[in-house]
Amino acid sequence: MEIQGLGMSTTVLANANTQSSVGMAMLNKALDADKANGDTLASMLERSVNPLVGQNIDIRI
Repeated sequence: MEIQGLGMSTTVLANANTQSSVGMAMLNKALDADKANGDTLASMLERSVNPLVGQNIDIRI
């Protein structure tokens, strides 16, 4: 292998590693957003079963 080829292959591998790291970070952010959206949806579904519970307080003295 020539010295120029070795330098080029090192650069290519470094770029691939950087792209992989960026891709993993983006995937992690997307998974966090999906989890937050799922939690919000679950909360909305729980409230839709009986939406009037907790809306009013009856106090009699």
